[in-house]
Amino acid sequence: MRILTGVLILCLVLSCKSNNRIPKDILQPEEMGNILFSVTMAEEFVGGYIAKDTLRNKNQELEKEYQKVFLLYNISKEDFEKSYSFYKTRPDLLKTILDTLDARAQRRRIELHQPLEY
Repeated sequence: MRILTGVLILCLVLSCKSNNRIPKDILQPEEMGNILFSVTMAEEFVGGYIAKDTLRNKNQELEKEYQKVFLLYNISKEDFEKSYSFYKTRPDLLKTILDTLDARAQRRRIELHQPLEY
């Protein structure tokens, strides 16, 4: 009975460890966080500046900005969408990425609002 219990515990531990692995064809959390940060910045740029120009199509401009981000990180739109879909199925991992993004954005706000030193 002890052997069976030991085997079950070992299987449980191994299944939990493998559950935290990120498949090789999925962007790793740190890179995904950087990409999401850039995507968010692109969305803010289009929403805050480009959308005010009534002669420009907001969706087309947003797609152009996304392509710039994908080019910057040397990935395709499909790579991003596949990875994003994966992380949406893993809320524990996505939460960690988003919490890191939030902390990064908070630090950035503080830096931007520091008084200038002369």
